[in-house]
Amino acid sequence: MLKKITYLLTSFLIVFLLYINIRLHTSVSLQNEKETTKDVLLQLQFIEKQLKEHDLAVEMQMQYPEGYIFSNVLYGLTWAEIAKKSEPNTPIHQKGFQEILYAYKQIDTEYAKSIFPASLKPQYGIFYRGWNNFLLGKLLEIQPNKNDDEIHFFKQNCEEIAEAFQNSNTPFLQSYVGASWAADSFVGIMSLYLHDKLFEPKYQKLIKEWILKVKMLLDKQNGLISHSADASTGKTIEKARGSSMALMLLFLSEIEPKFAQEQFELFKKHFSQTILQLPCIREYPYGSSGMGDVDSGPVILGMSPVATIVSVGVFQKFGEYKTANDMFSCIETFGIAYHSETEKKYLMGKMPIADIFIAWVRVQGTQKSVQEKSFGSIFLFNILCSGFIMLILIVLARKRIKHIFLNKA
Repeated sequence: MLKKITYLLTSFLIVFLLYINIRLHTSVSLQNEKETTKDVLLQLQFIEKQLKEHDLAVEMQMQYPEGYIFSNVLYGLTWAEIAKKSEPNTPIHQKGFQEILYAYKQIDTEYAKSIFPASLKPQYGIFYRGWNNFLLGKLLEIQPNKNDDEIHFFKQNCEEIAEAFQNSNTPFLQSYVGASWAADSFVGIMSLYLHDKLFEPKYQKLIKEWILKVKMLLDKQNGLISHSADASTGKTIEKARGSSMALMLLFLSEIEPKFAQEQFELFKKHFSQTILQLPCIREYPYGSSGMGDVDSGPVILGMSPVATIVSVGVFQKFGEYKTANDMFSCIETFGIAYHSETEKKYLMGKMPIADIFIAWVRVQGTQKSVQEKSFGSIFLFNILCSGFIMLILIVLARKRIKHIFLNKA
């Protein structure tokens, strides 16, 4: 009986390893825009159903401090990228506009605002106002004939955000009373950057001065941007982490490309790692460690699921397509991606916030191309697994092999 159970478990392990090794080579390339868009649209159909029929955003708010905002805003931002690449008046563009507007209306409600302190500058804090205004800017970006009221609100928000930065001693504004996270301020600055793309350039001087302030507060040991900062001085409270660095790099790559490239190189140096030769991103830089939390997800052998997911978009932005595709293949494989004719989901839809982030980072395209030095190798992982399977088979068949050799002797 024990022998049969051993053979059964071994057979299952071999089939599982074979599935993983094959699955790692079947993902849609991120540079195949047509197929990626088609695949992301399936993801969006699943997310839309969860948002509108199952109160996903409210459910996520019960699990994460900013779950309600993230669920809606990233859904809207994903649609914004897809709509931007489609012709006006096409069904896909019109659908995109409707869904971005839906997402914006959800985060402009009293319920959404009630999560954040109204006393802060800008009102409700930089997390809420930054993401809110950025999504509104993206809504305006895809409109051939822009809505005057929306333009007014967007510009008014930009003024309030800009004033808050101008009157602050630190480049990192508060998201809650006495609490500042650097990544939140990057979203606010990104909304000002978007203003200057859509309308008359008005905030270039402020953005340059803000970048200089950020550079003055870099970690002296590794040169990276902090994860959290003192609300009064901007000095580091918690040093750089993979999840926030990845998010900041997505925005910084557009705001200030040269500084972004410097930070990206340091990011790769301190956070890139492999597990069994598969590429992923650490939550804490080499030489330090910590527990997982709502920002990182569970930290597994140093790897952060959130940092790795967001970094798919980061490596795309910086033109390192092989690494981006290899990491995405790992997400597809170990996230147990499943799709039908009408939807696509990961982990059987049990962690939909991950689905939303994956959809968003997949549409972070760029025309940039570089001579990259990729890390990790799916091919080497295949070799390792093949060797392990061979070893298992040899161990299981050792008596038969020994018998054959004895008979020959």
